[in-house]
Amino acid sequence: MIANLIQDPFRQAVARQQDNVPTASLSTRLPGWLTWSRNRQHIDWALTQLKVQPYQHLLEVGYGPGQLLEEVARTLKVGFLAGIESSLPLYQQAYRRNKRFIRQQLLQLHIGELYELSYPPHYFHTIYGSDIHLSWKDPQAEFIRLSSLLNDRGRLVMLFRPRSRKEGHIREAAEKIQEDYREAGLTDIRIEYRDLYPATGIAATGFKAGPTT
Repeated sequence: MIANLIQDPFRQAVARQQDNVPTASLSTRLPGWLTWSRNRQHIDWALTQLKVQPYQHLLEVGYGPGQLLEEVARTLKVGFLAGIESSLPLYQQAYRRNKRFIRQQLLQLHIGELYELSYPPHYFHTIYGSDIHLSWKDPQAEFIRLSSLLNDRGRLVMLFRPRSRKEGHIREAAEKIQEDYREAGLTDIRIEYRDLYPATGIAATGFKAGPTT
């Protein structure tokens, strides 16, 4: 079970009270996140992919020490940014870094796993993450979970670097996430590549289908 650190059910920071959870931990990709967050070009590329608007509701999955959270929060005026992370030390770092946005009620940090989030369906315009899905046991299931939180025509954006630098493996990684997106019901899937030393970065964007007429 989890414990609430704030009363609002949709804006709460939660702390884990058990060691074993049924889904992959968000913190297992920590070294990759730190590499991303230390390199300014990675964050700049992420911001280019996200195209954040001041009114949007966004969710970052696996926010690490909070550098990208900070950059996204700066663009918001009347919107809202949430983050989910399973590491308490990283939560503490992100909280210290982004305290002013939390006080302004533009940002809410959570500790836990995706299945523990209590936001209603169709709440977010954009959900994004960096390298996080590479550690999931069942990416399709987690993408389905995230898709349910997107509003109609909302976007899921995953930025990552395949563990192998070989061209064939990079292409396979791009094809795999496209397949997972399709299984999650996402459409208009777009793949972009970027040379991010020392590896090739992939940005996968998929849109939740709107209502049919």
